[in-house]
Amino acid sequence: MNPSLGVDLYQLTSYLALRDYVPDAPLWMSFFFRRLPRNRRFVVACGYQEILDHAERLTFRPRDLQFLREVVPGRDERLIWDLENISGFTGDIDALPEGTLAHAGIARRTSGDVALVGGSPLCAATPLLQVRTSLLQCKLVETPWLSRLNHMSMVASKAVRVAMAARFDGVDRPVYEFGQRRTDPDAAVRASYAAYIAGCAGTSNLAAASVFGVPVAGTMDHFAVMACEDGGSRDHSEGVAFRRMLEQASASVLLVDTYDTERGIRRAVQAARDTSRPLKGIRIDSNVTEETVRRARALLDELGSSQTRITVSDGLDEHRVLKLAAAGADAFGVGENITCSPDAATGIGAVGKVVSNSFGVPVMKTSSGSGKTTLPGPIQCYRGDGYDLLQLEYEPAPSGLTPLLQPLWRGTRPVGPTSRPEDVRQYVREQVDALPASMRELGPESHTPAWRIVLSDALYGLTCRLAAQ
Repeated sequence: MNPSLGVDLYQLTSYLALRDYVPDAPLWMSFFFRRLPRNRRFVVACGYQEILDHAERLTFRPRDLQFLREVVPGRDERLIWDLENISGFTGDIDALPEGTLAHAGIARRTSGDVALVGGSPLCAATPLLQVRTSLLQCKLVETPWLSRLNHMSMVASKAVRVAMAARFDGVDRPVYEFGQRRTDPDAAVRASYAAYIAGCAGTSNLAAASVFGVPVAGTMDHFAVMACEDGGSRDHSEGVAFRRMLEQASASVLLVDTYDTERGIRRAVQAARDTSRPLKGIRIDSNVTEETVRRARALLDELGSSQTRITVSDGLDEHRVLKLAAAGADAFGVGENITCSPDAATGIGAVGKVVSNSFGVPVMKTSSGSGKTTLPGPIQCYRGDGYDLLQLEYEPAPSGLTPLLQPLWRGTRPVGPTSRPEDVRQYVREQVDALPASMRELGPESHTPAWRIVLSDALYGLTCRLAAQ
């Protein structure tokens, strides 16, 4: 499938309706989210490399154009003419650096007062992406870019919580992403990358290792144990499976819970002695509790295998990881609760809205009483100590603050080198470590925002004037 076709039908029908009315001039579009997802104190912005990939590949083949002739209402040939001339995205893109922590909450004025619009508090957030391009290209990129931002930021924002739980006491315990069988194959590859930059140590997904260079890791499966049953005792067949796995140079972590976890641990230790191979670790994937982990650790110590690490899986999330780490688990395999993020499964709520139209008019959505009021005009976001300052783009830069929106694309090509996944991962880690302790907590989100979103006087004034109209 051509990814350029991944748009909503109304994007094309509304383009045709506006094509001969609005000026043929660029407009500004902003991508942002209105509020934090449930139980989140921040989100990890992710997906920009995938957006660049889509931008470079934005084009329509003859068979795509024929398909659109048949399905777009009106069969307007003007649409086909316009699409035929597209060969990659053309325009400007400014974005947060990949992996930037983004925040949302009730906006404040520079005086510290709550920003009210029409008598109601205004919600605002760290902007994710800002685009200047033609009407048609805005319509072609809104949906696919939101899809990437929402999905990958959702995964990264969950994975960072799991990684924080695993190192609750300052000890680095690796978390491995094991979730590809719980989602679409293409989404799984992107999820592996998002989980890695957010703090996971690696993935079981070979495709993610190939595409993004994410470290790949794995242990063994129950299939391998059960495939060795030959009609005799399971003590014998499980031991055979373990010995054969250990004889493979890289297979040194054994899955011990196929039949009985305690007996599996004993057989794993014996298999290591029989083969004179190190038993680097065991994995427990069933009935994983704090007591299970403690008993496993005690048994390994009793059997003289104190160096063997304990990896646990079994439907874990950040809350179970926190408890199991405290009980003595050394590493974690986490699948669907990262890849699918069931407690915030609809992404981060990112939307795309016009902020300055082709007439050069700053615009905003008000939707009185809905809480969906947007900010007008292209803006810049400056980060200070515990707050983000949103200003209109033309305002002078404040001293001592860091501008967050950086050039990602100019004209017909990307700007600057692509960030390496390991560098993004380090960037996320540094930001998380610098947060106040209250923002690293894993419990329910407090009603009091820990991070302030401040509007400049000019931006707040423009917002109020447009809302009053």
